Amino acid sequence: MDLEKKNKIIINFVRESEEVKEGRRILQKISDLLTDICEESKKEPNLFYKPLKCFYSKNIPLISIKDYLEHIYKYTKINTSTIILILIYIDRICNIHKCKLCYYNIHKLILGSMIIAIKYNEDEYYSQKFYAKIGGVTLAEICNLEYNFLSLINYNLFVNDNLFSKYNDFILSTDSDDDDSENFNYEDASEEDNKWQ
Repeated sequence: MDLEKKNKIIINFVRESEEVKEGRRILQKISDLLTDICEESKKEPNLFYKPLKCFYSKNIPLISIKDYLEHIYKYTKINTSTIILILIYIDRICNIHKCKLCYYNIHKLILGSMIIAIKYNEDEYYSQKFYAKIGGVTLAEICNLEYNFLSLINYNLFVNDNLFSKYNDFILSTDSDDDDSENFNYEDASEEDNKWQ
């Protein structure tokens, strides 16, 4: 192998390593945000929302939000823009149906959102069977999650650049040690999203 080919391989490896680090950093921030929201929801009784019935688990999954996101990321190798879309789609479903995230529904909402975000944003994606396996659900359930998620967001997958930038900037600007979730103006983001629906 000549020197030029070796250099290209090294450059590509370094680029991929940087992308993985950035992806993990974003995942950490999103998992911190979602965990904070779920912790806050524990204070409120009766968080069952009928429109989201299929996303509820009978018991709180034993895997943490952070570990679940990292597990999905490890096997799907999704890019950072897809990770941001997962958060936007989850926020969209909550805004449309005025529902709250909790430990009983967050894992399946992440999974449903992830499948949709990957299919919408990535050039290549795996089979439903693969996503069911990494998500810890049956093939029938993964199909049901995808169908219901799409229905609940009215098949609106488009995210304009301005809205994407708001979420991206918020995620990239927060420190995982700080609780900056109060600094994000969900009303502005929701209004921006509503303009395009």
